[in-house]
Amino acid sequence: MKNLLFVLTLITLFTACKKDTVSNTYQVYKTPLANSDRELIADSTFLYAREIYLWNDKLGEYNTFNPRKFLGADELQTAQNVMDAIKAREVSDLFSYATTIEDSEQGQTGNGEDWGFFVKAGYANANDIKWFITYVYAASDAGQKGVRRGWYIEKLNGVTLGYDNASVAKLNDLLFGSATTAEITFGRLGLPDTTFTVNKTTFQANSVLFARIYTHTSGKRIGYFVFNQFFNEVSRIELVNVFDFFQNQGIDELVVDLRNNLGGSTATQDLLANLIAPYSANGKTMYYYEFNSLLQEDRFILLRNKAKFLWVQLDRGYFSKEANKLPFRKEGSINLNRVFFIVSNNSASASELLINNLKPVMDVQLIGDNTRGKSVGFFPVNLLEKVALYPVSFRTVNSEGAAVPHTGFAPNKVAPDGVQYDWGDTYEPCLYNALSYIISGSYPTTLSSNATIGRSVVGDKLVELKQIEPRPKVPGLYIENKF
Repeated sequence: MKNLLFVLTLITLFTACKKDTVSNTYQVYKTPLANSDRELIADSTFLYAREIYLWNDKLGEYNTFNPRKFLGADELQTAQNVMDAIKAREVSDLFSYATTIEDSEQGQTGNGEDWGFFVKAGYANANDIKWFITYVYAASDAGQKGVRRGWYIEKLNGVTLGYDNASVAKLNDLLFGSATTAEITFGRLGLPDTTFTVNKTTFQANSVLFARIYTHTSGKRIGYFVFNQFFNEVSRIELVNVFDFFQNQGIDELVVDLRNNLGGSTATQDLLANLIAPYSANGKTMYYYEFNSLLQEDRFILLRNKAKFLWVQLDRGYFSKEANKLPFRKEGSINLNRVFFIVSNNSASASELLINNLKPVMDVQLIGDNTRGKSVGFFPVNLLEKVALYPVSFRTVNSEGAAVPHTGFAPNKVAPDGVQYDWGDTYEPCLYNALSYIISGSYPTTLSSNATIGRSVVGDKLVELKQIEPRPKVPGLYIENKF
């Protein structure tokens, strides 16, 4: 799925069909009548933000802000222009955005059109950097054709890729452009290259990419799973299934791989936190939502009208801190006193919320790279069946009042993302570190502590990579049960 960075709350009630839309904005706030949908979108983007934006006190009045001066070529560009102007008023807002209704729904459900894989630079050998597949969704065309993490793109439409800006541009055009089919030659370390015609298709993405249990000679059983996105119901079903598997197998330790998890539904986070948390956390506060003063004081006319159209009653105090205190409600019978998370700069939003919520109630060990640093989230507002607004609308704090640091969470153990290895390979540096700590009680010292981790393709700036050291297999692991 597209790499949208967001948190969704249970408050997804502010989406509606066109007859509700935003046609009453000029009636409510006495703005000039809109002469086009673009003007209506511009006004509505600003006026909804005035009600729900976390830093709404920075926006000023309608006439001073003058949202119509940000009109773009179409409704989406107009909304994004206004959103960019809003973000410019708050230095800490790196996240607000506008998108299409289609992409908004895809981000929530995991069901949409996509290539179904992503890439990242890594070493094929000491002197050769390749563009490795970081993950593949099973139901995508690439997944159905057998493409796996640890493969790399050798050629794209007959052109050999290198570690250069021209290759980055080609990959960006593929992943984010309009193409729907491509001929890709995949390299496979130790195996011959293979070439497929890969198609962008519509499919349901799986959140749990991999799960396995490792058994040590000591009898200790370690559950490991890769969780790639906090979608809504589909993710929650997958989580229940994988934890049933772990529970039936009687795991003693848990490693959760969030290295590519940019976030998603907080309701799904709630479930995962309750599955991981120990019994002793049950009934204690998990976290709080914090909203702006207008929402807390029940002064949100547009939002109330939109909610009323959807037959939802926003009672007084709906957005108060006390009404938005979420407790732990322990799920399942797995009772752990610690958990290991594999993380990276692509671990964000609901992933960081999960880490922050569990820190007060158990030992949380982080392995990999710094997380993104996103303590805020949104609920979407749909306009004219064309645009979905995502202005930052709340922040979260855990039971100790701590938010996710703006700099992200620093790992307990720095380790590079071993993109050359498929999921579950115990030679992979991050998993190797987790298993080693579990077995020996400390992190190994043989791994480079300053290895730079390659970033995903998101622009034309390439990040320096350093060689990933070879490493031994964790001793004593003799059974691997795959989910």
